Amino acid sequence: MKKLLLASTALVMSAGVAAADVSLSGDGWMGVQRDAGNNFNLISRARVTFTLSGETDTGLGFGGSFRADNAGGPGGAVNGGAGSVFIEGEFGRLSMGDVDSALQDQMFNTPHIGVLENNQDSRITALGSGPNPSALYSYSLDGFGVALSVGQTNTNNQQASIGASYSFDGFGIAVGYEYQDNDDDHLLVSGQATFEGITATGFYGRLSGNDQFGLAVATSFDEIGVQARAKRDFAGNDHLGLGVTYDLGGDATMGASANRVTGLGTTADAGISFSF
Repeated sequence: MKKLLLASTALVMSAGVAAADVSLSGDGWMGVQRDAGNNFNLISRARVTFTLSGETDTGLGFGGSFRADNAGGPGGAVNGGAGSVFIEGEFGRLSMGDVDSALQDQMFNTPHIGVLENNQDSRITALGSGPNPSALYSYSLDGFGVALSVGQTNTNNQQASIGASYSFDGFGIAVGYEYQDNDDDHLLVSGQATFEGITATGFYGRLSGNDQFGLAVATSFDEIGVQARAKRDFAGNDHLGLGVTYDLGGDATMGASANRVTGLGTTADAGISFSF
């Protein structure tokens, strides 16, 4: 049924368009979360992603993607989605829509903890590209990458960002800068190294005179994965997180995690995630 649906969708949407390709994928998770007030909540999410691509007679690539989300939490269900389009060639890729800032595009991010990520604020924070359509240009060659982006917030403040990265033999380093009118500017340096199956990611960021820094480590033993993370955010709060996962096969993973934030308490979760 799944293959029939994909084939039918591609046939209908690409009728009369010679070099077009349409694919469908999805992911979701479900579980239980204990918040800092010791309340237990049922949480879940389902998401589907449509990816479209094509090529001109001269070899110029083009395409786009968009997703539809349905997230269920303590407050009920919330529907949402996001999308972007692009053109690409030897000159690189130009994307517009719901895209990352250049800094986010190039940086090495810390891994998720567990399968539900009970506290995303314990990851690297950044200004982002704003909720309105933005533009991102990226180019890569032999392990070197560079990106530029511009965007606009709902208050019509302009945002601009630049980022660059270089990867070699299991090591990588990235640096990026974001600026927003009448608001903050953000400088971030991040690095990553993989050795004997262990991946370590570190970062340091400075946002209008305030600092953030942290280190995360992730490894796996057969079907078992372990993640640990420590961070200090811009407000001076210390985050300590630990997660464990177990690969069930067939693109399904179960896991649990806990995250403690100084002065804010401890949250924890357990559940299962899957992809299609």
